[in-house]
Amino acid sequence: MLLLERGRDLDLVTAALHEARAGRGSLVVVRGPLGIGKSALLESLHELGTREGALTLRAQAAAAEHDYSFGVVRQLLEPALGGASPAELEVWGAGSAALSRAALADVALTDCESPWQDSDLEQVHEGLSALVENMSQDGPVLLLVDDIQWADAESLRWLRKMVRRAPDRRVLLVCALLDGELGEEQPLLHELLPHARDTVTPERLSAEGVGSVVRQHYGAAVEQDFVTVCHELSGGNPLFLNCILVEAAFRGLKPTTADAPRLAALRPSLLRQQLLVFLEHLPQHVRRTADALTILGEGVSAEIIGRLAELDAVQRVDAMRVLHALGLIDDPAAPRFTHRAVQEAIEEGMPLPERSAFHVVAAELLHGSGHPAEQVADQLLEVVSLQGPWAVQVLRTAADQALRRGMPKAATRYLRRALMDSPPAGPQRARLLIDLATVERSFATGASLRHIAQAVPLLCTVHEQAAAMARLGPIVLDPETLQIGEMLQRVTRDLAETGDPAGADRELMMRLEARLTHMSVRGPNEQSASTGALARLGTDPPIETVGERELLAVQIYGAMATNTISAAESARLSARLLEREPPSPLHVHTTLPLVVCTLAAADSAQGLMPWLDEAYRIAEGREGEVEQAVIRVEQAMVALSCGDPMDARAKILDAYRFAPGEQDGFTTLSATVLAFVALETEEPELARRVLREHRPRAGAQHIAALLATAEGSIAVRAGDLRTALEHFLNAGHRMELISWHNPVLAPWASLAAMVHHRLGDSVRAEELVTQEIEAARAWGAAAPLGRALIVQGRITSGRRGLLLLEEAVAVLETSPNRYELCRALEAYGNRLGRSDPHGRAVLRQAETMAVECGARFIADRVRNGTGDHHADRPASHASLTPAELKVAQLAVSGSSNQAIAEGLAISTRAVEKHLTNCYRKLGIKGRAALRAALDEHEVDRPL
Repeated sequence: MLLLERGRDLDLVTAALHEARAGRGSLVVVRGPLGIGKSALLESLHELGTREGALTLRAQAAAAEHDYSFGVVRQLLEPALGGASPAELEVWGAGSAALSRAALADVALTDCESPWQDSDLEQVHEGLSALVENMSQDGPVLLLVDDIQWADAESLRWLRKMVRRAPDRRVLLVCALLDGELGEEQPLLHELLPHARDTVTPERLSAEGVGSVVRQHYGAAVEQDFVTVCHELSGGNPLFLNCILVEAAFRGLKPTTADAPRLAALRPSLLRQQLLVFLEHLPQHVRRTADALTILGEGVSAEIIGRLAELDAVQRVDAMRVLHALGLIDDPAAPRFTHRAVQEAIEEGMPLPERSAFHVVAAELLHGSGHPAEQVADQLLEVVSLQGPWAVQVLRTAADQALRRGMPKAATRYLRRALMDSPPAGPQRARLLIDLATVERSFATGASLRHIAQAVPLLCTVHEQAAAMARLGPIVLDPETLQIGEMLQRVTRDLAETGDPAGADRELMMRLEARLTHMSVRGPNEQSASTGALARLGTDPPIETVGERELLAVQIYGAMATNTISAAESARLSARLLEREPPSPLHVHTTLPLVVCTLAAADSAQGLMPWLDEAYRIAEGREGEVEQAVIRVEQAMVALSCGDPMDARAKILDAYRFAPGEQDGFTTLSATVLAFVALETEEPELARRVLREHRPRAGAQHIAALLATAEGSIAVRAGDLRTALEHFLNAGHRMELISWHNPVLAPWASLAAMVHHRLGDSVRAEELVTQEIEAARAWGAAAPLGRALIVQGRITSGRRGLLLLEEAVAVLETSPNRYELCRALEAYGNRLGRSDPHGRAVLRQAETMAVECGARFIADRVRNGTGDHHADRPASHASLTPAELKVAQLAVSGSSNQAIAEGLAISTRAVEKHLTNCYRKLGIKGRAALRAALDEHEVDRPL
């Protein structure tokens, strides 16, 4: 597998072997970085020698055996001698070859530096050379020595002398040398290498070569993205590539595009283990340089790395040269590791105390040499010991830099580490907590609230406390979280008593009032106070400052909820307010999301989507999940108000992808909108699931009302109309408790009216739907009025009902909400009937519009003629179950209860229960009226 793209190297050695056969021996050196495939090439040369009829002798030098005299020689010769026949031994040992026995005896294996006398060595070397020459009488001898940099001195001396004689001998020596020449401090190795006839340097595998290896490994077709990741991770290094593929197979990864991201995240343990073993043998100055590079990371000069490693310039240059030659770093001038496994192996080999001490020195060194604060801060993040005020300043500066680059999570890490070195109490710690909370609000709203709550009591002045509270975005404030509501009330009251309302404190007062008003907007007293304050501002309230705009946004929203302002006026004021705000994701930390809610409720959100799209585009360049999520919620509200419920559904579900884990104001907002969307797209089960997961608190009456609406819709689908009515009326009761009278927020009255109608109480149905229509007319937006008219038209028989549906269509034609118009057309067309040409035309229009809106469920109903006609009739006939319908039909046919029970294989008690349910649902007193009731209501199938 690893010999791909090695044809040129094999050809060169083959030519040298042919020369040796002709009596012109030589030395060939194979050299390259770690893992490039030198050993694999020598293995292939062993096979080549066997094919060429050469006597092939092989040795593997090792660092652990470096001090054993003649260790490599014995590896080369002893296997051949042990396997030779007596005749071969006689020929090979003839003449001076007998002198070689001393090197091959057990006494030769000594770890002394040189146990031999010079005269004895000369004789032994002569004997070894004679032995090899005798071996070459019948053919060339191929000597293969791997990792020659680790060879013992006596073996090197003999190899050097033998190579000098090689041009007159049939002997080819091929040595594999690890670049970096870790053993080249031996003069003997330096003396040997210059005699090389050729030097072979295997290249890294190309992208095509890597692809061939991957295909061979998997034995199947592979996808290009997978191969590309393999090539990028390995850098074409065969050892790295093999370890990556082994790890991929162990993890069950397939060679597909789908698994390419998982491949890119692999940490090959086999590669790390091999590197750990190798790194143990690095010279001390090289290892310290590698340790320093691991600590400092990329982007630091070689000079700084050398200073951390405590090396002089010469040692540093040599260490960088060695690491580069070994293939562990890319560029000695701007060093970085060739593979993350190299860094991981070095880190694993460093004891924790040593690593921590390294980080402390690195932080001080980088700080003292003027490096960016973030580089210094990254070192401090790895240090658990206290470093003092200088560290706090560096970490805060680094946090500011990270925040400017759109990286709030990195800024948070720096600030949280700074807390370790800050005083346990006092204003300094408070300001640090406030900065931390400001950053955290982008992705960890619960933590942000906690840190503000911790900071405020530590501040000395009310002005500072007020400024801290104003950092919190209204949408994440929750009055039941950490007593934040009580704290906000206290600070607002204290600022009002001691501050200057006409001077420097005016802006803070308005911003706090906006937050306090938003938190208490669920209560009737606060709502009326907010509405009154809005009325006193007149037709053109001031919006020059942020505080003025924030307060006005809350007041408009409160007036909208209580239905004490018209849709046109709220839209006008909201549009004026929004004109002063450029698109920015930071708007989610103000009251501007309430402006979006108001414009959507007023049927005036058409122009908002480009503004929100630009804000979202900016947010995508940051790490703020909350900003992205809230903007998605706002986009969902706009899409829903413009009649695109499926786009709204996609947007709000995307918002949940970013949602933080804490239960806070953000999840309140998103759960509310998702519930609206789910109900609009006829998915009450989804609405119920989301709202139950949100677990509405005691004070969240509007959430509880939405949950009750969802429960009621589900009960309607199940045919349990009385339970449904209880839920709808419960929703109305909860909305009344907080004086939310605008039907755009929860059309509970029309839903309850429909159920009353189906239960036969037409009077109460008319009262409720009339109540909603009056409220909708007071609000003045087309969508909620059209929605209520649809319901009134459905529950009203005769020509008046038809005229009401016609009015609903006319009203909704003025609205941007094409989805509600589609529903009106469906109801109007169904009332006209498919036999009526105009009715068919209206239904075709409804079907077309439903497709355009993405409301396939409506299009399918219209196309298949399965419109929800049963919703227009009293439910007493529409909710018969299949079993009840079957029993009713048999009873009408004249069968007795006993006969029905026997025919259906049920008990007579069950028959009686089914008939009782039929009488109740059809609004009749007994069996005598059953036929007429079924005929009147056209019950021929279960609904």
